[in-house]
Amino acid sequence: MIYVFDNSPLSTLFRNYYRGRFPTLWEKFDALVDADRLVSTREVLKEINGSSIEALRDWAKSHGEIFSTPTAKEGALVAQIFAINHFQHNIEQKTL
Repeated sequence: MIYVFDNSPLSTLFRNYYRGRFPTLWEKFDALVDADRLVSTREVLKEINGSSIEALRDWAKSHGEIFSTPTAKEGALVAQIFAINHFQHNIEQKTL
């Protein structure tokens, strides 16, 4: 199984679960990363780069390979999802 992580759970993990206090959690997390079972996207990496959590920024910098650029097929699927009115509230509105 592959796990897709957004910025929020990564931020929570790095902000609240210190490696020294939760070694088993981090061993399992690191094992997922090492086994290529944890992925994310470049948009999440952009959010992380603006984060105040230094440990998360450092981790993301050394694990850049997990932050992929969505393919055209994946982008089309996301467009289909956001075409549904129920999901449109998740789109950030930009003012001109």
